Amino acid sequence: MELFEIKDDQVSFSPQALLLKPFKDLWDRDKKKNKPLANTELAAVYFFMDYKSDFSTMLNDEEKLELIKSVIVGMPTDWEPDNLFKEACKFYQTMQETHSTLLLIDAQYAIASVRKFLRSLDMEERDERDKPVHDIKKVIDSLGSINKVTESLMDLEQQVKKQIHNKEDTARGGKEKALFEDSI
Repeated sequence: MELFEIKDDQVSFSPQALLLKPFKDLWDRDKKKNKPLANTELAAVYFFMDYKSDFSTMLNDEEKLELIKSVIVGMPTDWEPDNLFKEACKFYQTMQETHSTLLLIDAQYAIASVRKFLRSLDMEERDERDKPVHDIKKVIDSLGSINKVTESLMDLEQQVKKQIHNKEDTARGGKEKALFEDSI
């Protein structure tokens, strides 16, 4: 079930989303006409948690949420995530999880660790005998392998996107859509 999508340059959500308690709770607490806070919070859930979101490659949740808060149109400047928002995010994440998506996240964290290591590498560092601590040949060989690592990550990202797309193309009950079901 596709709960959120980008439509007319805005995040929209399916009516079925409001049948799910975590999203309905966000919706019901906004008492204003047209539900401006509920709409921005549901958009924030999408941008924060969806694997198709442009923010999905940001691994630091605090930084990602701060950036999302700063760019969502209509988000109050004093807004902070509360338990209802966190529950909606947790629920949405759980609904999307597959072995592939979990492996993708793990791979992204591993690559972030490699990047952090490479940034901290000091080739001028010497031991107590004034010998280089790091073997330059090993470092160069490792750098040569980075292309393979990035290609593998890109392949995994494509597999996840394909899996998510195929999941979205499946109708209720696990059956494939009919040929003209989407009015194409």
